[in-house]
Amino acid sequence: MKNLIIHIIATFITILLFSCQRTFQSDTDLALAVDSAAIAVDSIAPTITNKWEYHQSTDKMTSKAIKFAQIISNESLDLEFPYEGTNYGRLTLRKKDGLDIYLSIDKGQISGGYDNNYISVRFDEEKPIKFSYTEPQDGSSDLIFIDNEAKFLSKLKKSKKILISLPLYQAGNQILEFNTVDLKW
Repeated sequence: MKNLIIHIIATFITILLFSCQRTFQSDTDLALAVDSAAIAVDSIAPTITNKWEYHQSTDKMTSKAIKFAQIISNESLDLEFPYEGTNYGRLTLRKKDGLDIYLSIDKGQISGGYDNNYISVRFDEEKPIKFSYTEPQDGSSDLIFIDNEAKFLSKLKKSKKILISLPLYQAGNQILEFNTVDLKW
């Protein structure tokens, strides 16, 4: 949604620049106008805080509380068409009937393959650990559920930073970095 708003504003500014009656005297004048438009778009772009965010909802069927903790990756993934552009990862903890830990990306497809559904996770400066994952029942390809939740959570609570190597369709393994300090779970 945020990306859509940014693209709409950028398109509007571009149309506005090129529909003006003013003619540019040189390529430099045109470049300055485009740079000014880019600065305007950048100044309204959302800022990523990279801190844990917490919220709670209620399961309508059972009236039980569902708790969430989520953090956004430090950097965007570097993917090509049709997934190029801003593309962050999100690590989410969900406490419903039990604990679920899942990893999602804004755009793209997580694809380990038939018998290769695992990610490598590095907690602080430790050696990477492989965690298997389960794909969602609805067939979504932008989200995975990390298995062995207890072990993952135990290490996560002690960490300040984690790196997750994620297999992406036609993009190989890419690394998401999360500042995980101060998790209150």
